[in-house]
Formats: sequence, C-alpha cells, structure tokens
Amino acid sequence: MNAVVLAVGAMLTLALLRTHVVISLLLGALIGGLAGGLSLSATLTAFNNGITGGASVALSYALLGAFAVAIAKSGLPHAMAELAVKRLEHSSGHGRLKWTLILLLGCVSVASQNLVPIHIAFIPMLIPPLLYVMARLKLDRRLVACVITFGLVTPYMVFPVGFGDIYLKQILLGNAAKAGMDIRGINVMHAMAIPALGMVAGLLSAVLVSYRKPRQYSLGKIENAERTRARVSPKSLATALAAIVAAFSVQLYTGSMIMGALAGFLLFLATGVVKWKDADGVFNEGMKMMAMVGFTMITSQGFAEVLRATGEIAPLVKAG
Repeated sequence: MNAVVLAVGAMLTLALLRTHVVISLLLGALIGGLAGGLSLSATLTAFNNGITGGASVALSYALLGAFAVAIAKSGLPHAMAELAVKRLEHSSGHGRLKWTLILLLGCVSVASQNLVPIHIAFIPMLIPPLLYVMARLKLDRRLVACVITFGLVTPYMVFPVGFGDIYLKQILLGNAAKAGMDIRGINVMHAMAIPALGMVAGLLSAVLVSYRKPRQYSLGKIENAERTRARVSPKSLATALAAIVAAFSVQLYTGSMIMGALAGFLLFLATGVVKWKDADGVFNEGMKMMAMVGFTMITSQGFAEVLRATGEIAPLVKAG
C-alpha cells in the first residue's frame, strides 16, 4: 500500500477514535515514514525539518489570538450580541426571528475566518448572551453548532484571505511545491470547491432536515445564570472597528497575516483601549487561546514533510 494513503488513513482512524489531533498526526507521520522505507531516524529528521517551516504559521496564530482578545476587551462582541438580543426580542414572528439569528451567526462565523480573523474567539463572547433568545425560540442548539462549524471551516477552503491565506497558499500550495509539483496556473480554490460543496450540503441537511424541529430548553436555568456585562465606550467600539479595518487592509497590502494582526493590536495599544501594562497579559491570553490550533498546524507541517520524504506522493498523483 502507498505510504501516503497508509499514513493519512492511520491519522484519520486515530482522530475518529478521539485521539488528540496532534498525537494522531505524529503517529500517522511515523507510520507513513516507516512504511515508505525511511528509517526511524530519517523519519524523525524529516518531521523536525517540517515543523520548522510551521514557525510563521504559529506566529500568525499567536498574533491573531492577541488581536482577538483585544477585540473582546473592547466590548465589541458583547455590544453586537446585546444589539441582536434587543432587536430580536422586540420583533414579532418567531419564525423570522429564528432565521435572522441563524443568518447572524452564520455571517459572524464566516467573518471570523477572513474579514475579522479571530477564529473561534467570538464564540464565548457572542453566544452566551444569545442563549436566552435561542431557548425562547426553541432553536435547536445542534443546528447552531452546525451553522458555526460551517462558517468556521468553509471560508478558508475557498477564500484566500485571512486563515484562507494560511491554508490555501502556505499549507496546500506550499507543500505541493515542496513535493516537486508544478503549481503554476493551479487555481486551488476550484479544487477546494468540491469539499466546500460538501459542507454546503451538510449545512442544508442540518437546517432543513436534521435539526429543524423545535427543541425545549429550561428557560429558568438560563435566566438564573450569572450574566456579566462588559464596559463598552464609544471610544473602544470605534477603536475596535478601526483596528479591524487596519488589520484587513494591511493584510491585503502586505500579503501577511502577521503584519495585519500586528497593525490591529498596535492600534489598540496606541489608543489606550488595551493598556500598555496589560499588553503582556492580553498577548499571553491570546497565545493560550490559539495554542492548540497553532500546534496542530505545526505538527501538520512535520506530517507533510515526512510524506514528502518518502517519495510516494508523486506516484500517487500520477496514478490518480
């Protein structure tokens, strides 16, 4: 069996068995390297060479984590949630409210990958204030989870901005080039449109079939839950919006998510929304939040390098 197929199959099997994704990638790389004729030493060397190439990706995630925490501290996500709650609660027609909320969560999820690249950081900021409205609308939370998952994954499959820049350009095309493939003229977005359509099919199934029926939740428990309100000022909101525009603009101009996230974070510091004395804490909090994703990306680079070192990627591509 081709070592690449064996390694990917082993990694996916371990992941389905609920093995941590980093461990799954590590064991998959070892299996693929040994099956491809590499010695244990050569496999580990290739893996180590690969993870060094993930340093820029890890730094991107660290800075984006800090940027996300700064946005959260500005109060912008909480203000958005409260505005949505007020508008929803003062509207008539539960059917319309339900679809408005689903559309809102879908748009925010998509924006978190490309327009405002803060990844999963918006979830603990935006979702808790909306739980009461969801329960009152009898909205199945499993449907909400599917909508958010679609928004978190599909955009970086097809849009080469934000996390899509990392995934499409640095990981997919970057590793293809390292494997010796000619990537000139390749439109990776066209290829990724196939799995993206699968995500669309899954979303439609969740919305229209699986979780469309009303679901009862205990309103009392949600009402009695402790609610914390962030202090929001016009200055902090204006700064957050300006930082988002700055980060997106710098990213497009320089082609670097690192520079975009840095520009946004520095704007928070310059305006005093994030105090200079709190900068270390905000940065460390952001790194912790994005650490798992960053380590997964780094490990995947090592996994890819081991498969490239086996020399069995090209035969597999030709056979396809």
